[in-house]
Amino acid sequence: MGFGELSDEDLIARLRKSSGPQRTAAADELFRRHYDRVAQWSYRFTGDRDAAADLAQDVFLKAHRHLDTFKGTARFSTWLYAILRSQSLDRRKRQPPPAESDDGLGELPSLDLGPDALAEQSDRGSRIRDFLTAVLDDLERKVFTLHYGDEMPLDAITRLLGLTNTSGAKAFIVSAKRKLARATDRMRARGEHL
Repeated sequence: MGFGELSDEDLIARLRKSSGPQRTAAADELFRRHYDRVAQWSYRFTGDRDAAADLAQDVFLKAHRHLDTFKGTARFSTWLYAILRSQSLDRRKRQPPPAESDDGLGELPSLDLGPDALAEQSDRGSRIRDFLTAVLDDLERKVFTLHYGDEMPLDAITRLLGLTNTSGAKAFIVSAKRKLARATDRMRARGEHL
């Protein structure tokens, strides 16, 4: 049987048992299968074709280096997405701000938040978390947070959480939105806000 007929899980199992050219060929097949998806995700994260190509390459290099650490508790594509997200965040932290002229920068207000603003932002975040906990059940909250907080695609969430319902994560997003809209309407009727 060629590599093309093997599932990702079978291919990873074979890769772990082999060495040399056989291992390289198995890894190449595994990454070939997922290249288009990782390239699309990379473009969504960067919005730039060159930066997306660099990011995708970094993802596959890191995945190749750490392939033996893949435990198989989630789908291989979910593991790749986690690597991509981590690499993207690392790049944002390391990337210097765009070089522009310093003319007039002294006139701009500081973008750093003061202690009062930071405390207010933290308090608001706490209230939102409490609101989500009060309104949504655990699974709805988890799906909602992964999708909107972590920007994870619905199909990746469906696989990550092992959702077997027909609509996958989308059904939980629809349910969560309805519950949140009703709860928000009730709060407004009472004159409250988050």
